[in-house]
Amino acid sequence: MRKQRKRNEPTNHERWLITYSDLITLLMIFFVIMYAMSSINHIKFESLSESLAAALHKSDQIPLNHTGTTALISAANPTNKGHHQKTPATLKVHDAQLDRLYQMLRDYIDKHHLASNLALADQARGIQITLKDVVLFDTGSANIRPKAQSILAGLIPFFSSLPNQIVVEGYTDNVPIDTTVYPSNWQLSAGRAMGVVQFLVAHGIAPTRLSGIGYGQYRPVVPNNTRANRQTNRRVNIVILRQGIEPGTIAAIPTQTDLSPNSKGTSSTTVSSAS
Repeated sequence: MRKQRKRNEPTNHERWLITYSDLITLLMIFFVIMYAMSSINHIKFESLSESLAAALHKSDQIPLNHTGTTALISAANPTNKGHHQKTPATLKVHDAQLDRLYQMLRDYIDKHHLASNLALADQARGIQITLKDVVLFDTGSANIRPKAQSILAGLIPFFSSLPNQIVVEGYTDNVPIDTTVYPSNWQLSAGRAMGVVQFLVAHGIAPTRLSGIGYGQYRPVVPNNTRANRQTNRRVNIVILRQGIEPGTIAAIPTQTDLSPNSKGTSSTTVSSAS
């Protein structure tokens, strides 16, 4: 006896609604997540990020299964002080503080009529104060003159207002010197720089912030072909460095035009004639 064929069940033409409802649900969840991310609390997010990094990445390596102790190298751990770096926001704060200090120094120089004794420049490496050697020292000597001591003492509060590194640079002209104390211009320039460093230390500036460099006759700002030019090259620079700048960094050598009163060079703004 033949078995009767089962009647074909009717086809359901509305099954697409299940897929459609799933898609709509996923889209709704996606937009909810996007909205939540758009109003994220940055402080809490950074705190969470640092906490997770500290908990999951104990070192600078991310361990992988069956790969031993070394694996993928991760980014620097934000909580690891060995990788601490200053953020651009922090650098901007320091630059703003240095800009204010520059304005205060300029006002101080104008108020006390010191433009004939020193010059001020705002450079990429920091704030540079340039003093003539005739203001600071007697010929062939590294002993600071009494008048120069009063000028330097007036600058101490400005140096104390920021924790930045300070470098003192000594320069001479190319006229040879040969004394029992200073057999060369190089030694004279170094002696003068260190004399200013010792003065700053004696007046409360932390020694860890200070360094002295002698350049001798080898960094002239103008040719040593006239008496006035040689006077210009005999100078001492006191530079309050920007954060992250090394003490050995030197400024670009200015041209004769940059040394004129109230002139503006490409790398610095000169307040008075350089000395």
